[in-house]
Amino acid sequence: TPSDALLDAATTLITPDAVAAQATTMMAEPAATAVMREFHRELLHFDRYAQISKLNVPSYKESLNAEYEESSYLFFDNIFAKGLGLRDILTSTRGFVGPGMAALYGLSPGNGFVEQDLGPHRAGYFSQLPYLTLHAFNDEPDSIHRGVSLNLDVLCAPLGPPAAVIPPVPPLQPGQTNRQRIDTLTAGCGAACHNSMINPLGFSFEHFDGMGQYREMENGGLPIDSSGSYTFNEGAKAFQDNAGLMDAIASSEQAHLCYAKKLASFALQRDVVTADLPWLNKLAAASQADSGSVKQVMLELAKSDAFRTHLGGAQ
Repeated sequence: TPSDALLDAATTLITPDAVAAQATTMMAEPAATAVMREFHRELLHFDRYAQISKLNVPSYKESLNAEYEESSYLFFDNIFAKGLGLRDILTSTRGFVGPGMAALYGLSPGNGFVEQDLGPHRAGYFSQLPYLTLHAFNDEPDSIHRGVSLNLDVLCAPLGPPAAVIPPVPPLQPGQTNRQRIDTLTAGCGAACHNSMINPLGFSFEHFDGMGQYREMENGGLPIDSSGSYTFNEGAKAFQDNAGLMDAIASSEQAHLCYAKKLASFALQRDVVTADLPWLNKLAAASQADSGSVKQVMLELAKSDAFRTHLGGAQ
């Protein structure tokens, strides 16, 4: 709730710049970090980490679930605190490593959570253990849901309804890669959506197994193909692996517009509609700028009429 000082200043908050100045002060308070924790929890479904379960995977321990969740929160806390933005969310190779996660990353364990550079294969949050382990079947990658989540949560790309009967993923056959298995499975079921939208994004992470560990080969020494192409709103972009895909997404107008839409909807506690597009484009432009940050997007939102006025235009 507003402080006494803010209530006293309410009558002076009649211009966008005055509101932005007050918002800048408020974003430096601990409460702002807590609110952004809740936003990213909802956006990326952090509550699901507590539900991870693996069968016959020796490297998995249930205690990792809490580490996955906390390391995710710490990553986004850091993004907000340091004035970073969506581009860093997608491409930064730095992450927070819990003691149980260290071995899976091939790192030495520390005391508690330690921020470390995770190496060039770990571009952005979606190349880190929490996300990759969540979207997996035991020790195998779940390429379909990796692709689905990026379409829905990062690109706001609408997907068609799933098939009435979804067949299970069959066992991997000798001499078959996971990519070949999924292509065969989806060839006759929602093929257009899978082949052009879901599979390309999911296959970019083929180098990561079901525990999120990096691998060069699979299924007895078969080479892995993580290349692909995705058609963004502004056109098609090709990539060779997950790092290339994250660069492509980070430079796309579509991703920044999607993040702005999600953040605005959370802040306004309502759906964003077509009439909001003019000011929403301003938020996306602030995110996509070279120095674009989450805080800058929030400032642009605070200056908008949608944030500053009630229905009907009253301040």
